[in-house]
Amino acid sequence: MLFNEKIDINYLRLSKEDGDVESGAIEESCSIGSQRKCIEQYLRRKGFDPSTFEEIVDDGFSGTSMDRPGMKRMLRLVEAGRVRTIIVRDLSRFARNYLEAGHYLEFVFPAYDIRFISINDNYDSNEYGESTAGLELAIHNLINQLYSKDLSKKIKSAVDLKKMNGEYVYGTAPYGYKKGEKKNTIVIDQIVSDVVKNIFEWAASGKTITEIARKLNDLGIKTPSVYLAPVRGKYKTREFWTFESVRNILANRIYTGDTVPFKSHVVRVGSNRVKQIPEEEQTIIPNTHEAIISRELYYQARLVIKSTKKTKGVSHNNPFSSLLVCECCGNKLTKGKKQNKHWMCTSHRYSSSIGCSDVRISEELLEKIVLRAVMMQCQILDIKIKRLRENSNMAKSSEQILSGEIRTMRQRLSQLEESKMSLYEDYVEMKITKEEYIAQKKKVSLATEQLKLELSVSENKMKDVREKMRLSINNIDETDPFIRYNQIDKLTPELTKELIKRIIVKQDGSIRIEWNFTDEIAKIIEVPSYVDYEAV
Repeated sequence: MLFNEKIDINYLRLSKEDGDVESGAIEESCSIGSQRKCIEQYLRRKGFDPSTFEEIVDDGFSGTSMDRPGMKRMLRLVEAGRVRTIIVRDLSRFARNYLEAGHYLEFVFPAYDIRFISINDNYDSNEYGESTAGLELAIHNLINQLYSKDLSKKIKSAVDLKKMNGEYVYGTAPYGYKKGEKKNTIVIDQIVSDVVKNIFEWAASGKTITEIARKLNDLGIKTPSVYLAPVRGKYKTREFWTFESVRNILANRIYTGDTVPFKSHVVRVGSNRVKQIPEEEQTIIPNTHEAIISRELYYQARLVIKSTKKTKGVSHNNPFSSLLVCECCGNKLTKGKKQNKHWMCTSHRYSSSIGCSDVRISEELLEKIVLRAVMMQCQILDIKIKRLRENSNMAKSSEQILSGEIRTMRQRLSQLEESKMSLYEDYVEMKITKEEYIAQKKKVSLATEQLKLELSVSENKMKDVREKMRLSINNIDETDPFIRYNQIDKLTPELTKELIKRIIVKQDGSIRIEWNFTDEIAKIIEVPSYVDYEAV
């Protein structure tokens, strides 16, 4: 073959994830052979001799990057003008990045007069000329949809298989267990396993969940969230045992040595919606690890759980949902049933040392205080915004004045430069003496330097004025959501969520409202980030 003779290439690629290459089980992945066979059959069907095509292979390289040895070699041949044809089984073998694939197909390959064939995508550049026709849609669907879904399904299938084999692939080990030395296993954590056993024994003996939580707190036993904090890292912790923390342990079958691999499932690939699987329909994998309690004890203890389903709390339509916080313990206040008239902290039920029994407030009173506070803040904001607009208008006037001054100065500088040239011409033409030229030039130079200094000062002033205008406009835009609530007469969940960060309820009945104003806005318009209201 002559050096300048053009060649035909069939390109093959397989990702590392295949496993054959990584393990060294075989020299070449089976899918490479499958691609080769597909291309050979296509070439024969189209009347080509497969032996005349040079093969370039990237086995064990991801298609998300063009940084592959075979790909680099092929592109070097392309840039050298030595390639006539490139054929792949499907476009994903060439590139999974839509933009990169489009760049080569629409610009690079046509520029070098290269024929590109993607068999499974039914694409042959010779049939479309310089246009890629509907290939963009094929690329988009193939790469962004089918591949991502296919990859998700493959990963999920692999994980599901491990779950069904009894392997522990669920993240942090549950309270009472710890990760084993062998991968995907858990072993009993002797430090806290007795706590788990006691919880089940107390429940089986007839103690209620609230009584168990109170006993654990009185004994000073660390909660699961606090105990597991060093392993979990940044994770919300609770300092005392509650109804939920005890019930979660009693409802977990894992302590019997069995595993329930699927308690919920995603509605569809790519969705964030999760659907719970009814307990009677859940799969149970027995004896996957060492048990802390017997199955008999588990079922006896379960009798104290009235329901494993979450009870209906306050409706999300309530403007105070998730906003009320106890100052003593940081727990969220609850109202229980819809007809209840007071919000209260229930933490005192679980520990005699927690003084939250007095933390309660009437919803009617709370609504009056918060509504009045919101109206006051909106009125303050309205006044401050008017001031910001006035300052913005003043800045605009200053900008116009400075703009005129700067324009005049620049014109004067041009005139001084012209004076210098005139002086030089007069000196060359001997209209003035050398001494006169030097003296007048010095005078003009001094005037120029002085004017440049004044121009620099004015330009800096202009920058400051424009920055003030920009900040004023930004602050007006950012506070607009608050201004529109100026004439409200009723609280809504949307309003409280947008304006209020949280409401702290104190033991004496007073409250602190913390606003959602950013620090920058609060500083500029002089609005405090919180406001206190004394007990009524």
